[in-house]
Amino acid sequence: MKRKATLAAVLTAAWLLAGQAAPSRDRSADHEVKPAKAPPFVHAVVFTLKKDAPEGAADSMIHDAHDLLAKIPTVREIRCGKPAEQKAGKSGPAKATYDVGLLVLFDDADGLKTYIDHPKHQEFVAKHLKNVEGDKLHVYDFVDAKK
Repeated sequence: MKRKATLAAVLTAAWLLAGQAAPSRDRSADHEVKPAKAPPFVHAVVFTLKKDAPEGAADSMIHDAHDLLAKIPTVREIRCGKPAEQKAGKSGPAKATYDVGLLVLFDDADGLKTYIDHPKHQEFVAKHLKNVEGDKLHVYDFVDAKK
C-alpha cells in the first residue's frame, strides 16, 4: 500500500512539474534533428533533503538540474522543481512529502544509461546526494504507453 502511495505521489509530482515548470532548454542548437514525437522514456526522481541540509539546498539542486543535467546530449527534456502549493483538483493538494522532484525524458534506455554515466550527472550526484535522505530517495523509470 505504501509503495502504491509513493508511486502515486511521484506520478502526481511529475504531472504537476510537467505542467508548471519552466520550459526546458531549446536543444535545437545542440542537435541537427529534433525527435518527431515526445520522447517516451521517463526517469522520475523524488528527493527528500536531510534535516541538516544547508539552507538553499533545494534551490541549488533545481538550478544544477537545469544547468548541468539538461546539457547532457541524450536528455530530450527536463523538469525540476519544488512541490506544487496549489490544489491539483477535487482530490486535494498533491503530496508534498518531498523537497525536489526531477523528471527527465529520453528517447530510450540507452539515453538514460548515457545520462547516468555522464560526467555532468556524476558532478550533480557528488554535489547533492550528500544532502538527500537515502531511504526517502525514489527513482522510477518507465516508458510512456501512449500510442
